[in-house]
Amino acid sequence: MKLIIEDDEGRKTVVPLVREEITIGRQDGNTIRLTERNVSRRHARLVKENGNVVIEDLGSYNGVRVNGEKITGPTKIKEGDLVEIGDYDLGIQGKLDAVEPAAKKQTTIPPGSVKAAARTTIPPTQAAAPAQQEKPAPPPQSTTPSPSAGGATAIIRVSDVMKGAPQGEVRDLDRGEMPRLVGLAGPFRAKEFYLMRSEVKFGRTEENDIVAEHQSVSRQHCKFVLDQGQWKVIDNKSANGVRVNGEEYAVSNVQPGDVVELGHLKFRFCAPGEKFTAPPEKAEGEQQKGMKPTTAELIAGASQPGRMGAAKKGRSPALGVALGVAAIAIAIGAVMFLRRGARKEGSGQLSAAEATREGDAAFKRHEYGKASELYEQAVAEGVTPPNRKRAIEEAKGERTYNQLRDAIAADPDKAKALFDKCASDSGHYCQKVQSEFADQVKSTYSKKHLNAATAAKSAGKAEACSSEVNLVLAMDPANAEAQAIQCAPQAAAERHEGPSPAERNAKASKLGNEAFQKLVARDLDGAYQKANDALKQGAPDKKANAQAWRVLGYVYATARSDPATGKKYLEKYLPYCTDDCDKVKAFVSR
Repeated sequence: MKLIIEDDEGRKTVVPLVREEITIGRQDGNTIRLTERNVSRRHARLVKENGNVVIEDLGSYNGVRVNGEKITGPTKIKEGDLVEIGDYDLGIQGKLDAVEPAAKKQTTIPPGSVKAAARTTIPPTQAAAPAQQEKPAPPPQSTTPSPSAGGATAIIRVSDVMKGAPQGEVRDLDRGEMPRLVGLAGPFRAKEFYLMRSEVKFGRTEENDIVAEHQSVSRQHCKFVLDQGQWKVIDNKSANGVRVNGEEYAVSNVQPGDVVELGHLKFRFCAPGEKFTAPPEKAEGEQQKGMKPTTAELIAGASQPGRMGAAKKGRSPALGVALGVAAIAIAIGAVMFLRRGARKEGSGQLSAAEATREGDAAFKRHEYGKASELYEQAVAEGVTPPNRKRAIEEAKGERTYNQLRDAIAADPDKAKALFDKCASDSGHYCQKVQSEFADQVKSTYSKKHLNAATAAKSAGKAEACSSEVNLVLAMDPANAEAQAIQCAPQAAAERHEGPSPAERNAKASKLGNEAFQKLVARDLDGAYQKANDALKQGAPDKKANAQAWRVLGYVYATARSDPATGKKYLEKYLPYCTDDCDKVKAFVSR
């Protein structure tokens, strides 16, 4: 029987299983030494037992997977099974042979020589047959095995299962198109990584676009791809996989607000321009670098001071005791959780599993407020459901939707404020607000302020009349009724000199909006021309010029490479800014 490792070019490394026990790990002294960083010092062992081969995890950091499933105890493996250890894949071939034990030799697999295979369960019928007339492979004679040695293998290449991955020309993205990943915990908390191209590679080594140097991240862990307007994350046969909102995927769509786990790192996927700040990190119970150890690591750290860095410089023996206490506390907590999870319905309180299950059902029905309440019950029982954060965010949009629906007729100003609040939110209910209530909000808001403008004009209050008219034109520049209101009486000679102040305000506002639309469409020359036309109207209400100043500021600062002039225009725009205030403030304060 042989242990076979295949690299990314189809070359195979073969190690005969001639010993009763083979240890696998990163440090010297193991029978097989795998030198990638996501392999623990003593990671696993293979044992011959009653005619079978059994693999056992030795308390490793990243665990051992057999056919994609993480093992929790000694597990039998056979020909055709895929064993994953860090970035390495192992498959066994043939039957157990009665071979006398050879002298102890160490086989070292250097970094970069082997890549992880696809996460695919391989039935025995898929295992390739041994090559014909193959000579038995001799025991290794050096620390580096021959890359051409060996026979057939059951390991599947990633190209066999990734043919359906999104394909297309890779392009650079404009700043307004770039989503970003925001770290939620550990050493990457609050760090931001922009996806600057339509295909972005994520991994531990320098050849990636985003480099996350962490033990749980594979060398080429995954990639993010923009496919027909939809972002996808694609697992690149990584050792610890890709999870979206707690579920593991090979390929998955990602939406703003999704929590993406890459190895043991967690990130929030944020839409372009979305405002998001990582929440404060809890320091209690976390490691020095911010990552929580597993129960197995704590136990191993207590019993083996060398593990978990207990013997590092400056580490006192008391810390080893603390780790042991922490392990006991975790074990006690696990027992308490199991007891709580088994609570019967008759107790009047849902168990963590029940609360999570019912919360997930409410989440799927878009009842986010109810889902949040159920998830909080699960949290009180010691479990944090994967969808909890998303439900809390979506519940805000749900409340806005309900409040706006009630305010449309009763309080048009409040309805408009709620409508504007949803303008930059891509959540489920804010999208419903935009599609269902836009016309009603515009109609009721305009009616209220046009009535107020007419009343002010009748009372001779020209300034109040003009203010009400401008409120309507700011929201709806094409409103004909607002354009027609003459708030101040004009002398006969003045009536033939040009448009009224209200008309100039309306025209400037309309041209400014057209300029901004051209800016969004990347028609910079057209945007520049429209913006200047808007300013030529001489609008007495400075707010009517806001969009024109905004457009000229962006055009001068970027396309015309004149940041000083751009800054002057953006300083004029700043008092009237809407969804880009932080960006404008940062620019003008330089």
